[in-house]
Amino acid sequence: MEVLFGPFFDWISANPAWAYLAVFLVAFAESVAVVGMIVPGVMLLFAAGALIATGELAFWPTVTLAIAGAISGDSLSYWIGARYRHQIRAHWPFNRHPKPLDRGVAFFEKYGAMSVAFGRFVGPGRAIIPLVAGMMRMPRTRFAAANISSAIAWGPAYLAPGIVFGASLKLAAEAAARLAILILILSALLWAAVWLARRLFFLLSPHASRWVQAWLRWIDLHPLFARTAQALADRQHPDAATLAALALALVAAAAMLGMSLSADLFGAQDLRINQFALDLGQSLHTPLADQLMAALSRLGEPVVTIPLVIAILVYLRLSAQQRALEYWLAALAFTLLVTPTLGWLVRIPRPDLGLDLRWPWSFPSGQVLSATVLYGFLAISLSRPLAARWRWTPYALAAALVTAVALARLYVGAAWLTDLIASMALGLVWIAALGLMFRRHTEPLEQSAGLALVTLIAASAAFTAATLTQQQLDIARHQAIRPPTHISEADWRARQDLPIASHREDLWHRNRRPFDIQYAGPLDRLAQALADHGWERAEMLAWNNAIKLLSPSLPLAELPVVPHVHDGHHDDLTLVKDLADGRRLVLRLWGTHSEISASVPVWAGNVTEVVKHRIVDLLALPTTLPVEAIGKQDWLPDFAQMPTIAMDLGTPILLAPRDLGLLSAQ
Repeated sequence: MEVLFGPFFDWISANPAWAYLAVFLVAFAESVAVVGMIVPGVMLLFAAGALIATGELAFWPTVTLAIAGAISGDSLSYWIGARYRHQIRAHWPFNRHPKPLDRGVAFFEKYGAMSVAFGRFVGPGRAIIPLVAGMMRMPRTRFAAANISSAIAWGPAYLAPGIVFGASLKLAAEAAARLAILILILSALLWAAVWLARRLFFLLSPHASRWVQAWLRWIDLHPLFARTAQALADRQHPDAATLAALALALVAAAAMLGMSLSADLFGAQDLRINQFALDLGQSLHTPLADQLMAALSRLGEPVVTIPLVIAILVYLRLSAQQRALEYWLAALAFTLLVTPTLGWLVRIPRPDLGLDLRWPWSFPSGQVLSATVLYGFLAISLSRPLAARWRWTPYALAAALVTAVALARLYVGAAWLTDLIASMALGLVWIAALGLMFRRHTEPLEQSAGLALVTLIAASAAFTAATLTQQQLDIARHQAIRPPTHISEADWRARQDLPIASHREDLWHRNRRPFDIQYAGPLDRLAQALADHGWERAEMLAWNNAIKLLSPSLPLAELPVVPHVHDGHHDDLTLVKDLADGRRLVLRLWGTHSEISASVPVWAGNVTEVVKHRIVDLLALPTTLPVEAIGKQDWLPDFAQMPTIAMDLGTPILLAPRDLGLLSAQ
């Protein structure tokens, strides 16, 4: 985050007067007639709110200037309307685009004086209403009262989202910037999937029937495809043989393409885009992100998809929709047969991360293929009875679900990016052929509410039950298995080529948090040894104590400590020491996957200082100071009293088991 916004924040800190002036001018311009229609005031005030949260701008000066700018802009618009009310319609832009002004007049006539207050928030054009108020000869005192009172409420309301966003960024930077970036990427890609599905639907649907008829005429001219064309065109033609032939042809084509690419040209692991996507996914790992992505991956797992399909088949059977039931069986059979068949034929291995997964092949991804076929065919079924303007919604929802499953599989490193895309493409081709025959050979339901309700209930119940019973198991399966590295005590003490991180792993690899402590031994023993020097286990931030952050009056010692992330994991041990002057020191240690003599684990970490950062006197965040702000003299005496510690301040301080009397001397 600092890489992206650091220079901007530095400029704001050095030039706060210009920032405050910009807030006034933005609020003013957004309220002026015509000008306010093109000024992105909401976005700019959102940014100002974020600067308040980060401490670059003060709250009261910013909100006061925003209110003053809004009042001034509305007053100017009112004066223009009162002064030139007869000439306004004759000048640009209203002489060419009269609709905004007409809507403003209608809004004013409906709500009267209250339209000034309402229009500032929800009106048809907040910069138009004051202009219309002047044109309609609204009394100045009534306008001023509505203008001032609404601006006082508008200023904090428009800054508040930015303040919340800035506070979340600051908390994310303290806890795990990776999680914030992952959520931004996930949200952007899901939105893109919905947007693309909607755009493609409105782009293709008007021409779909004409294209299908042209395609059927083309293949009817070829003897090899004539039977397929006849089956697609004839509503009474039996489907089973045609569907089987289409599925077999699709599998054969995918297998031939996959084998030729993997065997003759290149492997999936050799593609830069695949390696980049894998590295990005692995770099964004955090414990909370693991929870989220395990849940999204479950949307394509058999524990959710099989109960969902069974519920749909039962519903179709009970509602006497035998033909539709057969198509659903065809959709399910395709995923069950094609996944193992293509896997063994193409044999593209998964990324070598040591994941505990039963299936060794990357293509096709069973979760992505089943999600594409299941949710795609469900969208085809649900969209038929809908009105034309809403028919895109099932497709958009299906696109979002499939994208979520694919991103989750990419995040855990279960498949290569190109194989995930190929799996989606394979599923799309199949449901396109299946959906074409389904639409031509079955009658649409009068309404899809029953099927939608059954789908929602079955999917929710299966997803909830699976989450409650195997969430932690799924997370463990998707964690890379790293065998420990064995090192000798002599090498550890001599610091010779140790496979131990020297810094807390940073998303941008800036090495801003060096590890200044290494410890070998049980963590409980270290915590016990340091307890005599005032160190105690920290209360970590969790859902049950997060409300304390809403109490800025609490002393720093009573605020929970925000967990940090290294190598995708939270700190294994967190101790705090509250100093007499109100300062707080925090010791954090993480596992290193190294052991001494195959039995003594080695931990690495650091000691930092946290301060209380107040945001608008509504929120308090314990924030870690830069490493240069704390000297080792603040905490070294506590460790110096322990025997035989290496005192070289240029390298990590080593605490060995026998140094603390944990193991007998050899």
